[in-house]
This record gives sequence, C-alpha cells and structure tokens, in this order.
Amino acid sequence: MLPTTVKHRYTGEQITFVERTKDYTIIEVTLPANGDGPPLHKHDRYEENFEVISGQLTVTVNKKTTILKPGDAALVRLKQAHRFTNAHPEPVTFRVTLTPRCDFETSVRIHYGLMDDNLTDDKGNPKNFTHLAIILYFQNTWIAGIPISIQRFIAKRILAKAEKNGTLKELEKYYKV
Repeated sequence: MLPTTVKHRYTGEQITFVERTKDYTIIEVTLPANGDGPPLHKHDRYEENFEVISGQLTVTVNKKTTILKPGDAALVRLKQAHRFTNAHPEPVTFRVTLTPRCDFETSVRIHYGLMDDNLTDDKGNPKNFTHLAIILYFQNTWIAGIPISIQRFIAKRILAKAEKNGTLKELEKYYKV
C-alpha cells in the first residue's frame, strides 16, 4: 500500500492525499517556514481551491498577490497564472481541492520517487528531461508565458516515446501498488 503522505526530500514540503473521487482530488500541503512553492504556472484541465488551515500562505493569481490566513480561501480558475509560497517564519498548512479529478497524485508520486532514488538534482528537479515532461503532463502543469498548446504538443510526443521505449512503464513502480 502506498503511503498517504509524501515529503519533498529537499524543501521539506509535505503532501497528504486526503480524498480522491470521480469528481475531485483533495490534498493537504505543509510548507516549512520561508518555504518556496512552484514557479508561476497554469492548469487547463482543473481548478484549484486553496484553503489555509494554519499559518499564512502567499498566493499570486494573475499578478495579484494575497496573504491567506486560517479560514481564508483562494480559487484559481482554469488557465490562470498562479503560484504559492510561504514567506513567513512559521510553517503553513493548507488544503487544495482540484476539480475535476486529475492525475496530480500520480505525478507527485513519480516526482518524489525519483528524488528517493537520487534521480533528481539537489533541488529536486528530475535529471532526465523525459521524467520532467511526464510529471508536468500528468500534473497538467504548464509554464506561464509559453502557450499551453505548444507545451502539450511537446509533452505528448515525449510521452508517446516514453511509452514506446518502456520509460513510462518503469515509472509505474512509484504509483502502482
């Protein structure tokens, strides 16, 4: 059985997979004090609703930055450029509801599994570009400022090659029981 909670080896970020239904995925994230989140990015297949449980979370959506406190929430709609970070001296814990359901858990398990197997650099970035493309594709995470259609086109080609050469099959060990 796969663990419910995984921890980023380098940043200390912790993700707990709370609930996954046919309609949505809920995760709980803890970022350590002064912990950085992902760079500015977009999703075009699911929305994210961030709700702070404890601490303070800085969320930027379309160039507007807001500091969320316990009980506060922020909705990130499809294709909105966003990022989150903990720019505060205490940890922050928050829940994210991803609607509709997506392969976020699969992507995180692959990413963190690669870290555990020393297949990332000292910041946790996959050393193999194919692995990075697979993670981003499953996560439906696209770099802000580059058209999603171009990124998806490239990712699909890499994914097809990874399926053909067995790379995709090799990554199953991280997310299949």
